[in-house]
Amino acid sequence: MNERSIVVGLDLGSHRVTVVAAERDARGALRVLGLGTVPSEGVRKGVVVGFEPAVAAIRAAVDEAERASGLEIRSVFAKVTGDHFRAVRSEGVHAKEGGSREITPEDLAQVVRVARSLQLPAGYRILHTLPLDYTLDGRSGVKDPVGMDGVRLQADVLLILGESTVLENAAKAVEKAGLAVEGLVFSPLATALAALEEDEREGGVILMDLGAGTTEILVIHDGAPCHAEVLPLGGANVTRDLSIGLGVTLADAERLKLDHASVLPGAEDADERHAIHQVGRDAERFVTARTLHSIVAPRVRELLELAWERAQRSDAARRHAAGVVLCGGGALLPGLPELAAQLFDRSVRLAAPLDTTGLIAELQSPRYTPTVGLLHYGAHRLDLAGGEGASPRGLGGALRRFFRADPRRAK
Repeated sequence: MNERSIVVGLDLGSHRVTVVAAERDARGALRVLGLGTVPSEGVRKGVVVGFEPAVAAIRAAVDEAERASGLEIRSVFAKVTGDHFRAVRSEGVHAKEGGSREITPEDLAQVVRVARSLQLPAGYRILHTLPLDYTLDGRSGVKDPVGMDGVRLQADVLLILGESTVLENAAKAVEKAGLAVEGLVFSPLATALAALEEDEREGGVILMDLGAGTTEILVIHDGAPCHAEVLPLGGANVTRDLSIGLGVTLADAERLKLDHASVLPGAEDADERHAIHQVGRDAERFVTARTLHSIVAPRVRELLELAWERAQRSDAARRHAAGVVLCGGGALLPGLPELAAQLFDRSVRLAAPLDTTGLIAELQSPRYTPTVGLLHYGAHRLDLAGGEGASPRGLGGALRRFFRADPRRAK
């Protein structure tokens, strides 16, 4: 696989498991070779809760992608999420010794190591380290101090922490399916790589990924992620409300939600009727658009308001975020972007993957934005060499450059 510059992303979602394999050409452009997507089993709210069913779903998605691509897939970059994740700000200070005052990559590595040395919550480990800013001899706002002269270097970093056992179980499920894990990637970071325009990353934006089991929030300011949260709520909650309220199966509730429900009043004829088959009843019955709206709209409003409240915990979101970018399958509900714009009093954009060159039509949808982001992440793996945050010019530094310069542009 490596000889052909192949990168494979694995999206272990609560609704579907998706595997996509792509090839990177000499210019850095990606061409999708194969896609496999199957219903998810053993995953709830982004976390593996049934080991063998999750392994079987991963294997089925991989088999499908292998048949489509003609490849033998041996390793993947796997997306991870869940409300166990925490984003923590930390600072590190390093004073140069000796005669040289020039800041070296080793100095950056040392100051980031200091920032990573804080006492972690019990049972947690650092998954990503994202340098935000450096201060050199009291002058803040330095983006890359290597080569500059100074004595006292300070780093401001964002640490993405995950519960160790949850991450280990995700990796173990992938490995039990016969795959090597090239990297676990916090889902909102992958999504941002595929969803955000350069001016959004620089000017400030709130990214919300509405999945089936989770809603992920990432605040970007001045080219860097500065706040992240994951809510254990998503589109599946709306589907469940419809299933209970109408007495239909989850599959029928999902169909009604996507085909006929709207979160905006008056979006369609309120008396328009749609056929339903209630569990335990032989006769066909009907539900009006008004009834669908009365069930769906309150839950969606509640979800958006909660996501907005969580985003506002970030000072950057309150002061600098100019707009909101939505993606994920949950954002496809008719009227949802318009409702979000009303609630947030911000411009709202529904984001599919921005770089569609080489993407098959099915992947050019907001529901696949995180998966495509994994491809961008993996395609820049050479830039990420150096380990999970061990060096600001390794993982953290490369992610920083991804946000500050278009990651989809060939280098």
